[in-house]
Amino acid sequence: MGDAGVNVEKNIIEEYNIKNIDILKVGHHGSNTSSSQSFINEIKPKYSIISVGRNNRYNHPNEEVLKRLINSIVYRTDLDGTIEIEFNKKINIARYLP
Repeated sequence: MGDAGVNVEKNIIEEYNIKNIDILKVGHHGSNTSSSQSFINEIKPKYSIISVGRNNRYNHPNEEVLKRLINSIVYRTDLDGTIEIEFNKKINIARYLP
């Protein structure tokens, strides 16, 4: 999702039939400028990956975004280190702590 904001999320929902996705790379390091409740409700990610630095000055990820992802298994690079995703017959996610 990169730095896609709420308007881009709205366009994605309107343009594509994306529902019940396996993995969401959470936009903008978990900032509240993305990952709107309507977007999360629509795509229903099974897993969510947040790339974020430890003790960053923006206090990412935002607590509201984390609450929106309550039904998703969340991995965060600040807590989980490097995250490796392997696709075979199923999804395998490994963490490598710093």
